[in-house]
Amino acid sequence: MSLLPLQGEVQVSPDDPRIIELDDDVADIAFEVLAASTTRKILSIIYKKPSISTEIQEIIDTSLQNVHYHLTKLEDAGLIEPAGVGYSETGTEMTMYAPAKEAVVLVAGSEDFDLEDDIS
Repeated sequence: MSLLPLQGEVQVSPDDPRIIELDDDVADIAFEVLAASTTRKILSIIYKKPSISTEIQEIIDTSLQNVHYHLTKLEDAGLIEPAGVGYSETGTEMTMYAPAKEAVVLVAGSEDFDLEDDIS
């Protein structure tokens, strides 16, 4: 049992969804990053609960180096962001990651797409 809290306070609360149109250059980046199943698993974990790399490593059973590689890709694509500090079981201070937006929505179709009207 650790004397330190395993998770500090999360400092990011995602706002509106990030809407990515399929014909936008940003879609190419998102698809490239999300092509790897490990990256998608990590993003899913972070959307369920802001996490540090060692927590993610335990869940998906891969190397810490691999987790950091995919976290960097997700952060560079603007899909996640640092959200505070957490602590490993050994007491090492680590960056906690959280979603950058409330949701990621890929849109194909009209430029007049209105998220509120079209999804409900």
